[in-house]
Amino acid sequence: MNIRNSHLNRYQRDTIRTINAGQLVKTAWQGILKKTGLVLFSLVVFTSITSGLFTPLTAASIAQGYTTTDSDLVVGMVAALSPDSTSENRVVERATTSNKAKFVGIVTTKDANLVTLTSNGAPVVVATTGEASAYVSDVNGSIKKGDYLAVSPLKGILMRAGDSEPNAVGSALEEMSSTDTKTQQVSTSSGSKTVKIGTAKVEISPASIALAANTPNKSFLHNLGEGITGKSISDWQVLTAMIVFIIVLIIEGSLVYGAIHSTIIALGRNPLAHDVVYKQLFQVMLAVLGVLAFGLATIYAVVQF
Repeated sequence: MNIRNSHLNRYQRDTIRTINAGQLVKTAWQGILKKTGLVLFSLVVFTSITSGLFTPLTAASIAQGYTTTDSDLVVGMVAALSPDSTSENRVVERATTSNKAKFVGIVTTKDANLVTLTSNGAPVVVATTGEASAYVSDVNGSIKKGDYLAVSPLKGILMRAGDSEPNAVGSALEEMSSTDTKTQQVSTSSGSKTVKIGTAKVEISPASIALAANTPNKSFLHNLGEGITGKSISDWQVLTAMIVFIIVLIIEGSLVYGAIHSTIIALGRNPLAHDVVYKQLFQVMLAVLGVLAFGLATIYAVVQF
């Protein structure tokens, strides 16, 4: 009988040592560094994979099918809706300064686009977003990479946009090709002028240059923080809040896992000590709530100040 009691006391002592809150915290902290490294590594891998997946898609074109009565509208020319266009029958023609407000895209081919929305009755394929090869001219100055482009007085041809052009159709991804260029005489307010016409890769993204110039280029972190909090906060505030949040999750997960794991082991060793086991488990859960409250308070302070 005494031997049994001595064994029982030993199991109780082992159970108390196993479920001790201090020991759980110590055990949890031993795994925090490993888990933090794993989380950070996962974030780096995820960022690399997603950037590799989505970067090509941003450059891919999406096209739609149209009909036309303009026999001179060919691949590479800028298209605009014709006055004859209806919701049932979308008709396009070469774009010029007189119809630039009805710009739809650049004429291309089906094979040159990621997605083409067309039918057999719509023989003209027009790229409405993404990259496309287009006819450009130096009627408003030479075109360099990154220049905004607009519809020119030459039908179906793009030109470098002015500094306050309200109807830019996109930007140049390269300089105008120096080969296979043609010349054409045009009439201007200062007289006749000879211009060059060539081709260049264009990113189709209709926008107002004046509006784009006045809109700050916000980072992903800034937009994320502004979307969550509803106010403008700096990048370092968002980054700090994210780091604190990740650390709190790691600590919480370690404490909860350690508490549950130790509780199961302790009850398996000695079911008669359940009162002591549950008491220590309750203390650990209070510590978990305390860590969570501290983490949320820290994140709130970082975001607000």
